[in-house]
Amino acid sequence: MAEHREHVALMLQGYRDLIERFISGEISADVFERDYMKHFKSDPNQIVGDEFDVLDRLFADIDEYVDDPVIRQDTGGISGEELRERAQAAYDRLYGEAR
Repeated sequence: MAEHREHVALMLQGYRDLIERFISGEISADVFERDYMKHFKSDPNQIVGDEFDVLDRLFADIDEYVDDPVIRQDTGGISGEELRERAQAAYDRLYGEAR
């Protein structure tokens, strides 16, 4: 069980700074989208479990993000602000603290 927790902690460590930088406004939704997707797709530390499910849901939220408001309306995507709110909720679930 301790080994599983260590693997989960290692996985989460790879996302914390990126999510924090986005929810604090340090980086844009476009940068967050690019960097999160790149990291998620190549992350060797992913381990199945509740935490992964939260990260996977955030990946799906990022996939719904559409910067252009006209295209967003046509496709039913989400805005950068909506993505920031979802990232904040994921951060709270993963790290147990609000930023």
